[in-house]
Amino acid sequence: MTLWEGLILALAAVGVLFNLISAIGILRLPDVYARMHAAGKAATLGVSCLLLSAGLYYGQGELLRMLILIVLFFITSPIATTTMARATYRNDPRRRFILHYDDLARDQQALGSQARQKTAGEVGQR
Repeated sequence: MTLWEGLILALAAVGVLFNLISAIGILRLPDVYARMHAAGKAATLGVSCLLLSAGLYYGQGELLRMLILIVLFFITSPIATTTMARATYRNDPRRRFILHYDDLARDQQALGSQARQKTAGEVGQR
């Protein structure tokens, strides 16, 4: 085994390890927000390491494609995780009580009734 193949194997092993940690976190963590955090962070790094190792193994043309996929994955994964967390927060009020710090509720209270009146007026104008 050459040094290059060892590097590729090490990257693949790190990717598998991150994905394994993500899967364990999804199964073992207590609430939906912690599970989404485990899936969003560890799986992003795991998939990125696996894509990078595959790109290095197959050559320059594939490496460019894999790097593009990694960039897209780093952009879309946090957005998807945040969107799912907000949907869970808004659609299941019981889950709000498990939060130690509820920044979204604090921000909504800071906006106050002025923001609510503005959105109600905009809906009525359509």
